[in-house]
Amino acid sequence: YQGASMLLPRFHIDDVVDAFPVHGVNGCWAVIAAGIFGAPAEGIGGNGLIHGGDQLGIQIVGALIIIAWSGGLSLAILFPLRILGMLRLSDHFQDKGADVMEHS
Repeated sequence: YQGASMLLPRFHIDDVVDAFPVHGVNGCWAVIAAGIFGAPAEGIGGNGLIHGGDQLGIQIVGALIIIAWSGGLSLAILFPLRILGMLRLSDHFQDKGADVMEHS
């Protein structure tokens, strides 16, 4: 989480609530960790690498599919909004504050 959170400003990504590091990065780690640490003895279908299993490859493929699906849908929705200028508030609107402009 911390590394992803610190990279956001470097890539000029405006994510004030750290949604991507919390949900995206930690979600990918959770999917991959199941392939590393999953224990068959727990009775929940784990077959992790440290227990001699071969689930890690499947978990990595699953994470890549989730990334492709989420990224593709996000691009399909957000790119047209950016082209139309509807993705961000105007500078004037931001300078005044969204609460003041919308609720007063």
